[in-house]
Amino acid sequence: MSFYVDPDYKGPTPLKAQLGLPILPSPGSAQDFALINGWINLCDRTHDCVSPMSHQESLSQMPTRLIHVGAKDAPFLRLVDTKQENVTGKYIALSHCWGKLPKEERFCTYIDNIQDLKQHIPFNKLPQTFKDAITTTQALRVRYLWIDSLCIIQEDPEDWKIEAARMEDVFNSAYCTIAASSSSSSLDGFLGYRRERAVIGINTAKGPLYLAENIDDFQKDVERGILNTRGWVFQERALSRRTIHFTYTQVYWECGHGVHCETLAHLRNRESELLGDSKFPHYGLCKHKADSISLVQYLYETYSGLNLTKQTDRSKALLGLQTRLGRTFQSPAEYGVLSIYFARLLLWQRHQTLPLVQILYPDDQAVPTWSWMSLMGRISYLDVPFGKVNWTGDVENPFSSQNDNSWDGRLQAKAHELSIDEDELKIRMVPDLTYNKLSMESIKCVVVGTGKMANKDGKTDQYVLMIHERSPGIYTRIGVGTFLDIHIRPQSIPVCII
Repeated sequence: MSFYVDPDYKGPTPLKAQLGLPILPSPGSAQDFALINGWINLCDRTHDCVSPMSHQESLSQMPTRLIHVGAKDAPFLRLVDTKQENVTGKYIALSHCWGKLPKEERFCTYIDNIQDLKQHIPFNKLPQTFKDAITTTQALRVRYLWIDSLCIIQEDPEDWKIEAARMEDVFNSAYCTIAASSSSSSLDGFLGYRRERAVIGINTAKGPLYLAENIDDFQKDVERGILNTRGWVFQERALSRRTIHFTYTQVYWECGHGVHCETLAHLRNRESELLGDSKFPHYGLCKHKADSISLVQYLYETYSGLNLTKQTDRSKALLGLQTRLGRTFQSPAEYGVLSIYFARLLLWQRHQTLPLVQILYPDDQAVPTWSWMSLMGRISYLDVPFGKVNWTGDVENPFSSQNDNSWDGRLQAKAHELSIDEDELKIRMVPDLTYNKLSMESIKCVVVGTGKMANKDGKTDQYVLMIHERSPGIYTRIGVGTFLDIHIRPQSIPVCII
């Protein structure tokens, strides 16, 4: 339960009571938007979540297209090309679930209708979530809005490829992001239904007191909400400087200084401190100064467990965040690994007993088998002790020798045969998939790391990639494992892992 004191209460605020009114304003009402504008103004005045940009910087970081929404009293919707029309200034980005809708129920930009949408976008034909986003943008006195399905040309692979690579700029440069956190599709909207809250009023000589159902649950409403189960949304939230989360219970404001509730409560939680950081991943790096690799592993592990409508988006829906990590660590990043932590990040595994599923990428988008992005499902990392392992260099770091963008994802490595029986192999190996009978002769291992110190029995731990021969000299990854030096034959051969 939550204990509230009326703002006009005469006398000191009782212990554990919260100043405010338990009955929240109607979604989309003037009172509701006044509160949201108050949060924005407070953040603008007293926080450093949004840094001012010069005119040229603003031009270079603007999305390719935006929706001009006009003002509340003079709405006029149309799609604008920001470079052609020299558009700069504030815009809001929408983060939402598309939902499993047939094509006829979606409202999208295509090659054959883009010119019409540049003239006029009919408000009445838009799905409810888009209508609510436009209403909110106008109420926040911002003229432009970015919605992926309208600002990226759908079914145009070339435009999609260009815009997917710009997601970091789109969300990082937005004035703020609107998140339809409880909506399962673009038809649901987010300014309509709100679950009623149970409240009991108590009149006292000093003024009203209220007992109300506790609804301040950011973890449930946002972290575990429908929207944040989606893979694309993970980077949208992390790269946004400020986010307004619209949920079925209330509105939450999230910025680098914590979470504000519509009930006027102020919250903090671990996930918000990391993903809500306006300078992501600055907070996480400060908190994990001596262990930044754990932060990177946590981000990849979390993303890997999220849902994607199209499994082949697995390698694309993290491009913006991967770009940010690469720049932060001043390290090339591709296929879910950073060059600076290349060896350790190769040692991913399926999470506990959860199955992984092969993703069937088109040939021109193929992801190598040594990358967790080639499989669907949650991953974790092999338990390799920090500071107690020598990295062998038996897998050549491709980033260190890469002079252009011609790398095809193949790894050059040294492989060893195993000296181990099948029963011991099953204990020590974590397979990526459920395989049919593999012959021991076709399986080899690549030693990625070796323990600096011998165990009590004098043997040394070896952290390895397990590979299987597909054709002469060409191997695919089939798992990882922790073996002992006596299990690995000393002779090695050069192999290519695809």
